[in-house]
Amino acid sequence: MAIESAAAPTILLLGGGYTLQRVAAKLPIDDFVITSRFEDTCAAWRSRGWKAHRVSLQEPETLRAVLAMYPSLRVLVDSVPPVRSGDSAQGVQAACDVIRESALTRVLYLSTTGVFGVRDGSVVSEQTPAAPWNEQGEARLACEQAYRACGIPSTSLRLPAIYGPDRGLHVSLRNGTYKMVGAGEAWSNRIHVEDLADIIIRACRAFELPEVLCVSDDSPARARDIVEFLCAREGLPFPASVSEDEVLAARAYTMLSNQRINNALMKRVLSMELRFPSYREGFVS
Repeated sequence: MAIESAAAPTILLLGGGYTLQRVAAKLPIDDFVITSRFEDTCAAWRSRGWKAHRVSLQEPETLRAVLAMYPSLRVLVDSVPPVRSGDSAQGVQAACDVIRESALTRVLYLSTTGVFGVRDGSVVSEQTPAAPWNEQGEARLACEQAYRACGIPSTSLRLPAIYGPDRGLHVSLRNGTYKMVGAGEAWSNRIHVEDLADIIIRACRAFELPEVLCVSDDSPARARDIVEFLCAREGLPFPASVSEDEVLAARAYTMLSNQRINNALMKRVLSMELRFPSYREGFVS
């Protein structure tokens, strides 16, 4: 439950999906404004006491109106996915046209570790060059670059798979929809939504941040090891496998990632330890 606060809101949560709703629930109730493209969603949030407004980056005036309504806003957290056709960064570019005129001092963009394009199982960090190999990674990188060119300090949080209650590999195994690629030898990375929400809040309040932070738990793991752990714990049948060609045909590119994320800079910059440092602690519900 959010804590009451008399402070004017300083954090704008753009796109209130799975992660940013958890961020909102952790923040003092008067410290943030949350947005959705859907008015009925905003109405439901307002019934909880949240400051919620409809914003669509395809209609920049909706963002401009919220920033004018709350001149105390200083940090924008953007979780909106890139558009799927045309210029993938057009939403970010529209946002930049608006926020240059505002009092915002920082942008946090929720990106993906898919921008690295690494598929050989090697360790990646903030120093690893971005080299996306598919259109999803290219779109995210284009959005990162658009924010860097915006003129307001920005940090791209490069995220792995996000899991938690009602979302993640454990849920897919239970409902029988999970398919393992080949023998499951590829390395995977994840972050629990509770840890991610804390990371975002700390980043909002940090004095200074680098342009990129790699976000992950402490324990990259091979897909097969996680599947074996969960199947043994819950008495589930081992899932079927699919080939890389089948995954490519389905354009499920995130399933073909094979990298190990180094989270040392994130933990040092944000001065934090994770509540769920590995999948063993995290897959509890």
